[in-house]
Amino acid sequence: MEEKSAKNVLEPVAWLLQMISGAILAVLITVHFYVTHMVSHEAIHYNAVIERLHSTGYKAMYAALLFFVAFHAFNGLRAIILDTNFGARNRGAVNALTMLLFVVAFVYGLYLLVIV
Repeated sequence: MEEKSAKNVLEPVAWLLQMISGAILAVLITVHFYVTHMVSHEAIHYNAVIERLHSTGYKAMYAALLFFVAFHAFNGLRAIILDTNFGARNRGAVNALTMLLFVVAFVYGLYLLVIV
């Protein structure tokens, strides 16, 4: 019986999470596009943006959008790097670094979203 390696377990889960995050992104980006471009041309003016960002609901939506964009991007980057010889030899380092970059990007973006 073949023992399951971390690669055999992680990659299907990472692929599934990539698909789920992509589907969620499609919904969130559609909502964002509708609110900022279809409701009115005034929605992209500075005062309207600031007013929208003071709403808890919009902040939560933009925080979710930020989370899923960052996750989708860094998980995709991780998969691309793992397809190279360098990534195959340094799988643990690539996984750790892309996870760290995801967390840093998300926390920084969240910080910027909260201080508005």
